[in-house]
Amino acid sequence: MAGLLEKDIRLIMQRKQMLLLFVVIAVVLGFSQDGTFILGYLSFCAAIVMVSTISYDELDHGYEFLMTLPITAKIYVKEKYLFCIGGAVIAWLFAAILYFVSKMIRGERFSFLDELPVILIFLPIILLMLSILIPFHLKYGMEKSRIILALLAGIIVAAVYFMKNLIDGNSKILTAINSVNDEVVTIILFALGIFATLISYFISSRIMEKKEF
Repeated sequence: MAGLLEKDIRLIMQRKQMLLLFVVIAVVLGFSQDGTFILGYLSFCAAIVMVSTISYDELDHGYEFLMTLPITAKIYVKEKYLFCIGGAVIAWLFAAILYFVSKMIRGERFSFLDELPVILIFLPIILLMLSILIPFHLKYGMEKSRIILALLAGIIVAAVYFMKNLIDGNSKILTAINSVNDEVVTIILFALGIFATLISYFISSRIMEKKEF
């Protein structure tokens, strides 16, 4: 697995200019905008970049070559999840540092413990995102997965819009949501994220095992 991780790291490092651009934009956004936008932006960009290494493995019969090495489909899938989650978490940590530094530069008063649930909530969202992206890329490849994910994004946006209108029009639901503790929401999302990741891993493993090399 160490060899696969090194391969993916080298693939990412070949795109230094794009990574540098992401970092520059992240720094600019982190110091020019209020709120937690930087946490989502940098984490999600990193997740997409990490998942894109699957597309490189598909090129020029890459899967066939990889499977001649002393690895199995399950090892390949396990490495992808470790690589993608690890890369996204590193980006999230960098974004969190920028978030706190920008607050200190602006002279804003804040409590680290109060901000922690807001920052941590992005981690399970990243897990949920990767749980969808990885199996889609493994199953359909880069081109088809883009179309399917675009449709999925549209469905999610429509669902969020519908739920927002439903909540805004119902004072009881709004009161119930406001009464829920942030820590409870974070714990629930973490549980969902971990559960989705495990299910996604097993699905991805089955997809790779059924591929013909």
